[in-house]
Amino acid sequence: MTTKTTFIQWRTFVTGLLMGGADLVPGISGGTVALLSGIYGRLLTAISHLSHWHLLKLIRQGQLAKAWHYIDGLFLINLGLGMATALVILAKLITWLLLVQPLIMWSLFLGLIMVASLMLLQALYGQKKLHWRWLWPGLLVSLILASMPMLQVADGFSGWGYLWLMAAGALAITAMILPGVSGSFILLMLGIYPFLIARLAAFDIEVIAVFAFGCGLGLVAFSRVIVYLLKQHSIAVMNFLTGLMMGSVVKLWPWKHTVTYRLNSTGIEVPLQQENLMPWVYSQMTGNDNQLIWCLLVCCLGGLLVGKFGRIQLKDLAG
Repeated sequence: MTTKTTFIQWRTFVTGLLMGGADLVPGISGGTVALLSGIYGRLLTAISHLSHWHLLKLIRQGQLAKAWHYIDGLFLINLGLGMATALVILAKLITWLLLVQPLIMWSLFLGLIMVASLMLLQALYGQKKLHWRWLWPGLLVSLILASMPMLQVADGFSGWGYLWLMAAGALAITAMILPGVSGSFILLMLGIYPFLIARLAAFDIEVIAVFAFGCGLGLVAFSRVIVYLLKQHSIAVMNFLTGLMMGSVVKLWPWKHTVTYRLNSTGIEVPLQQENLMPWVYSQMTGNDNQLIWCLLVCCLGGLLVGKFGRIQLKDLAG
C-alpha cells in the first residue's frame, strides 16, 4: 500500500512539472497536459472544493483530516510542487531553447497538440458525442485569440499597478486550466509576458507573490464554473474544448514572418506581430534555412509521445 501511494505522488509531481513547463510557452496550455494525463476532472474538482462552504464547515468542526481529504490535499500539493519546480528551473531553459532553436521547438509543440486534438476528436466520435455546432465556436475563439494584437509591453509595476498584475494573473490562470488556451499567450497579448518571465528567472519575490495571489483568486473562482458546466453541459463543453485545442495549432506554426517589432526593457528588438508562412516561403522571405526535414521529424516525435503516453478519456473531463 505504501509503494502505491509513493508512486501516485511521483506521477502527480511529474505531471505538475510538465504542466508548469507547458504554461511557460505561449501557445501551450497546462490544461492540455492535465487532460492528456487523465487528471483534468480530478484537478478541477479539487480546486473547486477550496472555495466550497463544506470545507469551512469541516475546519470549524476541527475535522482537519477530513478537510484535507475533501480538497484532495496530497494531490494538489504534489501537483503544485511540480509546477513550481518547472517555473523556477525551466523558465530560463525554455526561453533559451525558443531563442536558439525556434523552428525545432515550435515543431515539437505542434506535433503534441495536433495529435492530442485528434485523440480527443476520436474519443468524441467513438462515443457519438461529436457535435460540430459546439466545436466550431471553440475553434473560432482560439483563432481570434491567436490573431489578436498585443498591448503595450510593460517594463514594471508599482503601487496601484500591482492590481493590473493581479488581474492579469487571474485571467491567465483561467486560460491555463482550459485545454487549448494558453495562459502565457494571454499574458503575451496583455504585454506582461516578457516582464514576468524576466522577474521569474530573477526570482523576484514581490512580483511573483502578487501574480500568484491573482492566480489563486482566478483559479478558485473559475474552476467552480468549469465544474458546473462539465456536469450540466458536458457534451457541449467537451466539443468546445476540442475546438480550442484545434485552433491553437495556428499559434504553434513554426514558420513565421515578423511584421512588426517592439523594444524590450533592455532596448533589444523582439517580434511584436507575426504571420504564418509555408516553409519554402519562409526561406525566401527570411533567407534562413526552413529546417523542414528536422521539423517534420521532431513534429512526428512529439505526436508519437502523445500517442504513446497520453490517455484522453471523456470521463476525465466529466470529473
